[in-house]
Amino acid sequence: MASDSQDNQEHSAVTGAKTPPSNFTVVKTYDPKGDLTLHRLSTATAFTCGRCNKEKKAKLVATNWKRWNDLRCNGCYGKVLSEG
Repeated sequence: MASDSQDNQEHSAVTGAKTPPSNFTVVKTYDPKGDLTLHRLSTATAFTCGRCNKEKKAKLVATNWKRWNDLRCNGCYGKVLSEG
């Protein structure tokens, strides 16, 4: 079983994870801003931000280049946009 999970993670990394993980229920997707797209989830969901590398739990999460395996927290999303 652990091998199957690892295989799935490796496959997601290779394919760019175009769909959200099963524990992410997206209720709204905002218009893309540059490389980032902000998504509102139905419940606060745990993830690791790919920019600040912190563990987060939030309803708002941004995808970088529309890849669900490359997430940004709302703080980093705002910071990147402000830096233009």
